[in-house]
Amino acid sequence: MAEAKISSDRWVLDADLEGQKEEQNFKKKGWRSTLALTYSAIGVVYGDVGTSPLYVFSSTFTENTPSETDVLGAMSIIFWTITLIVVVKYMLIVLLADDNGEGGTFALYSLICRFAGMRPANNGVPDASDVTLSHYSRHSGDKNSKSLSRRISFKLKQYLASRAGAQASLLCLVLLMTSMVLGDGVLTPAQSVLGAIYGLQVKTSVSQGAIVGISCAIVVGLFMVQRFGTGRVGVVFAPIILIYFLCNVIIAVTNITRYKPSVFKALSPHYGYYYFRNNHHLGWVQCSGLFLAITGTEAAYADLGHFSRPAIRISFLTICYPVLILTYLGQTAWLTAFPDQVGSTFYASIPFGDGFYWFVFVFATAAACVASQAMISAAFSIIKQSIALGCFPQLTVQHVSDKVLGSVYIPEVNYVMMVLTVVVIAIFKTTVQLGNAYGVAVSSMMFGTTVLTYMVMLMIWETNFFLATAFLLGFGFIDMVFTTANLNKVPHGGWFALAIAGAVFGLSYLWWWGTNTKHRGIIATQVKMQDLLKTDNTYSSKKDDAVSPDDDDAAEPLTGPSASSGLPAVEDHDGVISPLMLDNSAAPAAKGPAPAAAANGPAPVEQQLLLTSTGQPLMRIPAVGLMFADTLYGAPTLLPELVNRWGAVHKILIIITIRQVAVSTVTEAERLLFRKLHYPGIYRCVARYGYGDRVHMDTKFVIKLLDKASHQ
Repeated sequence: MAEAKISSDRWVLDADLEGQKEEQNFKKKGWRSTLALTYSAIGVVYGDVGTSPLYVFSSTFTENTPSETDVLGAMSIIFWTITLIVVVKYMLIVLLADDNGEGGTFALYSLICRFAGMRPANNGVPDASDVTLSHYSRHSGDKNSKSLSRRISFKLKQYLASRAGAQASLLCLVLLMTSMVLGDGVLTPAQSVLGAIYGLQVKTSVSQGAIVGISCAIVVGLFMVQRFGTGRVGVVFAPIILIYFLCNVIIAVTNITRYKPSVFKALSPHYGYYYFRNNHHLGWVQCSGLFLAITGTEAAYADLGHFSRPAIRISFLTICYPVLILTYLGQTAWLTAFPDQVGSTFYASIPFGDGFYWFVFVFATAAACVASQAMISAAFSIIKQSIALGCFPQLTVQHVSDKVLGSVYIPEVNYVMMVLTVVVIAIFKTTVQLGNAYGVAVSSMMFGTTVLTYMVMLMIWETNFFLATAFLLGFGFIDMVFTTANLNKVPHGGWFALAIAGAVFGLSYLWWWGTNTKHRGIIATQVKMQDLLKTDNTYSSKKDDAVSPDDDDAAEPLTGPSASSGLPAVEDHDGVISPLMLDNSAAPAAKGPAPAAAANGPAPVEQQLLLTSTGQPLMRIPAVGLMFADTLYGAPTLLPELVNRWGAVHKILIIITIRQVAVSTVTEAERLLFRKLHYPGIYRCVARYGYGDRVHMDTKFVIKLLDKASHQ
């Protein structure tokens, strides 16, 4: 996008600070920084997918004792699923669809919204000032291009920008995907902790009831420490996962050497074919258990903003990927010798006696807690982003880290998830039963990610249409195989995750609908500033039909440029919009003569604020007043009550509008848009926040407002 040249100086716009963004990205590119982030990512990102070997085979072969061909075929499917879905789809493709370094469903959504020229949560097109943000990008498209990709990109953007139904459908897809994550956010701690604690039954005579009680106690403790944040315990995450991985490698190498050195032949895809040929419908149903090998993959994408793309890729491709494949190969080799013990594959396959067994048990349990922590933190972040987009009720969001912006804690969500997780453990009791509930939601979300990435490929990357469609059909087919297989779990426990996801989705959509209805009602009943206040000074102009510079009717209400317009607009006075010139030739316009009304009209001697209806002078209260407004034009709701009933207004009145914009974060230097209104002592301010920002208005915020006012 060309550098913006603003033709009106009434807004004091902050500079487009691309330099800051480049500096932040540069800090992540150094090899030392990348290595440090890679080390941290091992613990935070891959705890969930790393603990999948605890329960994959036991959750797959629940109805029969597998033959050697079945075990080799299952191993082949696991290998190619991890390779195609995790490595190719996520590591190589989806990670490229970042929103200024942020990942996850909302990042994809905001990316699509910006490039389609619409606001998130279906709130219309973006405001003029938004496009000057350093983290904002937008392409105009080219409908006349000879390139098929560019023509498709333009038509898709135009369709989304002009169709309210398409925007609502896109929002529903995003809300449904995030609701699915919250459904699995309850199941992940239960599955991981139960899978680890089950190891007690292999070496002791502890009862199933005791296993359930111990698991519930660990889960309660895990949720109770959330208020301290992950930062205080994060330094031990990576060592725990690394030691756990090392134990898995030792176990795998030992079992491969002892029982089946030729197990590597299972990596051939033809064993996967034999698996489906021999098992038919049962093989398809058992894919729901094999799918558990890639649960937690979405976390790698969602946590992109906390690390970097190279760190995420290096940590998985050099450590997690080979360790996981070797671990499953070791379990496969062991199962060829002891297929009747498939229900306790992980712990029963541990060699070297009791000492090593209990060592592995401790670190497997710790790794399960780390995996649970990652999903719980993701749930907090998703709820925070939903609140920012007006799609969830306002809850208490506590920021538990000054260093990591996305590290938040929401007490209400924490305790609801804790109760639901305990209920899940009490109901399902074993990992085999819990496996019936696990995976339905996350497999559906992966298909949603494929669809959104396909839209990004067409709209933003302008990928060759046939390559993009091949991506959708290929990975969409794999996603649907797992999704349909997981749907078989619905009567046996999968309904639980879907019920939670449905409840969250219903609440989110209802809140979004209510918020938008309220906003439209405010606009319809809002009092215009010129109908409420006036000054005792008049403006003259050479033109009889000149309008007041604060007339709300002087132009359309502030909703930004139209979908068909190639030019953004700049906020001008009380909601009036004027073109924002995007080419360098427009620069002299900003240095030209003042507007006609201001240049040719008489200079005001002294301005006094009057009521428009009666002409009565208003008393000025010797204080500073801050009033919040839901819109960027018109009088705030409280102002008519104040002036009509008391006949007074603050000597300095700042009208503040909080606006969420379609970027991950807004720099502090770009936070405020500020301008002085025609009415003496009254200012309008827009405070802009990204979906990952902390909305925090403390003393520093007020001081900054007053400083802006003093320089008008």
